Amino acid sequence: MASPSQRTSNLRGNGHTLPARTPARQRNAPSKTNGTSDKHAEIFSAAVRLFQEKGYHGASMQDLADAVGMQKASLYYYFKSKEDLLVLVCERGTDAFTAELTEIAASDLRATEKLRRAVECHLIALCEQLDLFTVFLHEQKFLGEPQKKRLREEGKRHAELLASILQQGIASGEFRQVNVTITTRAILGMCNWLYEWYSPEGALTPREIAKIFSEMVLNGLAQPRAVINARKRKKK
Repeated sequence: MASPSQRTSNLRGNGHTLPARTPARQRNAPSKTNGTSDKHAEIFSAAVRLFQEKGYHGASMQDLADAVGMQKASLYYYFKSKEDLLVLVCERGTDAFTAELTEIAASDLRATEKLRRAVECHLIALCEQLDLFTVFLHEQKFLGEPQKKRLREEGKRHAELLASILQQGIASGEFRQVNVTITTRAILGMCNWLYEWYSPEGALTPREIAKIFSEMVLNGLAQPRAVINARKRKKK
């Protein structure tokens, strides 16, 4: 159990077995339109929970069958294999991370606001679906090579979108000159690592944490005061 100080600071244990979070699991479920999709949702949610608690290799199809009260053979009507479930988790993860960033990058906002919103959307999505993203970020290494290749391509696209925001900010003078590739990776690494320590029982909301993160990033990219003052003098 997390200590009081951990709960206050949104920290959680670093072990592989993590506490269950029912609301997040419910948000992981596919939309329900009929009996078949209801069962898909139930199996998917149970798989996310088991992969998160036991790890991909530690969770068996028999564990999953027991969790949803089905015969093991009946599971294969809904999902052909355990890997299919992990693939679906990872697809949901990449879709959630990239969809909103695509919209943000294509908007007419200034780069500063784009970057602020990009960090906020990334962190809030991760916090609100923590179980899913814990599995996505920690267990994707067990996918087959074709699936890993697709994930790498999607990750590259995500990084390119974030890099385009940084490049816009440098070109407009909002951000100082930085190595865009390294800065992009640093921002993504900082945001993704949240799954290792965030606890919904902590004192800060996801939006408050996102504000702290975005301020750190933007302050690090800010032009030196001397440069800003010189530009103001030139405009006079």
